[in-house]
Amino acid sequence: MARKSKKVDFVNVNDLPEAGAVPAPVRAACYKAGLYARLSEETEENRERATVETQMELLRKFAAEREDMVIAREYADISCTGTNFERPGFEEMMRDMRDGVIDCIIVKDLSRLGRDYVETGNYIERVFPFFDVRFIAVTDGYDSDKPGEELLMPLKNMINEMYVKDLSKKMKSAYRAMWQKGEYSSGSVPYGYVNEGRRLQPDDGAKETVQEIFRLFLRGSSLKEIARILSAKTVNPKAYKTLRFGHEVPDGMNTEWNCVTVRAILTNHAYIGASVHNKNKRVNGKQVRTPKEEWIIVEDTHEPLVSREDFDMVQEMLADNVKQFHSTHGKNGFDHSRFNLVGKKIVCADCGKIMGFRTEGTRHINKFYRCKTYLDTTKKGCTNHKVSLGTVNRAVFEAVREHMRLCVDTEDAVRRKNGGADSVRRYDVYGKEAGRIERELQRTTEVKAGIFEDYKDGLIDEEQYAEISGKYAVKVKELSARLDEMLKAQAEYSREYRVDGGWKAAVERFRNEQELTREMAEAFVDKVLVYEDGSVRVHLKYDKELKDLLSLGTEREAV
Repeated sequence: MARKSKKVDFVNVNDLPEAGAVPAPVRAACYKAGLYARLSEETEENRERATVETQMELLRKFAAEREDMVIAREYADISCTGTNFERPGFEEMMRDMRDGVIDCIIVKDLSRLGRDYVETGNYIERVFPFFDVRFIAVTDGYDSDKPGEELLMPLKNMINEMYVKDLSKKMKSAYRAMWQKGEYSSGSVPYGYVNEGRRLQPDDGAKETVQEIFRLFLRGSSLKEIARILSAKTVNPKAYKTLRFGHEVPDGMNTEWNCVTVRAILTNHAYIGASVHNKNKRVNGKQVRTPKEEWIIVEDTHEPLVSREDFDMVQEMLADNVKQFHSTHGKNGFDHSRFNLVGKKIVCADCGKIMGFRTEGTRHINKFYRCKTYLDTTKKGCTNHKVSLGTVNRAVFEAVREHMRLCVDTEDAVRRKNGGADSVRRYDVYGKEAGRIERELQRTTEVKAGIFEDYKDGLIDEEQYAEISGKYAVKVKELSARLDEMLKAQAEYSREYRVDGGWKAAVERFRNEQELTREMAEAFVDKVLVYEDGSVRVHLKYDKELKDLLSLGTEREAV
């Protein structure tokens, strides 16, 4: 019989009965508390006031004054909105909650947990109780262990959500007032400018590069040509910003220009002294692009880097390029997806970038793949790696067809060999061993369940239960793994031997195809590597399974 627990229950002094009263039994409780703080925006003012640290000090003091809890972990999110729960600190806290690291969550007030009424209520009313986690909001006086608290919490959550909406309206009004005065409120400063006192001023280290981009395009250079010219003499805006703030460019950072960056500069109204606002807005918690007619454009807010005439001419030239592209490729462009059957699975063997699908010639007669690193930046980024569409499709189809043939032939050979006397004997041996393990697994599981009943009945304490239950859990895991091995070995000696279900279904579906299809490529292809000399190497999803099957077939042949 298991020995009884000698654990001594803790009694809070404040809960002692009056003299002469019969005390009721009090169960010990020592919560493992997780302290959580959140700050919506890390401004200079907030940093000086140490807002997150102030919250933490309050929570530490609160926990220290409670004899029924210890601080297990601390979590914080800085510059994270309370209108959604996609926050690194919060997500880490939820993982620890699920893993049992903490069983009590303490915040300064309900708004620190979240300001979305529905989602915050869901955590407090459903998620935390499901994991048996106590939740405390200190300044709101909320404690999920106190009866009647569930009536107060929804009202406070609603007030928090209304506060966010009201604050959002006030912030929008304040921003619009700043825009009309020509003040720059955005956090991202256009390349070629610096932000000084909410006013954009030309950056002497980059403004000439912006002006050169406009000159080159007006002289007829393509976006790709401009990117190559700039990459040969200076770094891209992202790397320049890193250097301007006194930091070294990290190893591996791409410092070269590309067509997308060049086009973004050519279409940015900032370079004619205008500020464009309200280009994005939040819809259901996600940022979406605002239609151009809703943009707020304020003219003459800062010194321009190019003339209005040059800027307008560039916009006309870009629009003409688009019209010309549509005239030769159709309104929606050439439909590459009709021919590119392998999609994003074809990559450069050297740089790992997805290969770009291209066409050339009248009616797009020539179709081929080229390395995107080579296409998007300069030649020094990578080399051409050009290969025709026909070469890729033939290589993939031949690889898949040979794979399916070997699968079917080897599977048939294994089944024939499994009809031999030695294979039949092995099938029976593995079956009997599997049955023995299964019976032992059932007994072990029943004993483990009995240990839990002893714990519930108070025959063993929590420490004893954790130790004994842990040992049986390890044994159950080992027996389950051994049972799987025996069942797999038995199946390999079956006269009705079959390969993996998903693999077999794919082979049966496509084995009679006469050419590559998109569905076949999706079912079988894992990756297609293209080398500098134009050669192709195909990796299939079931290559490992085929290797194991061929090994099994060789083993049967040797018997």
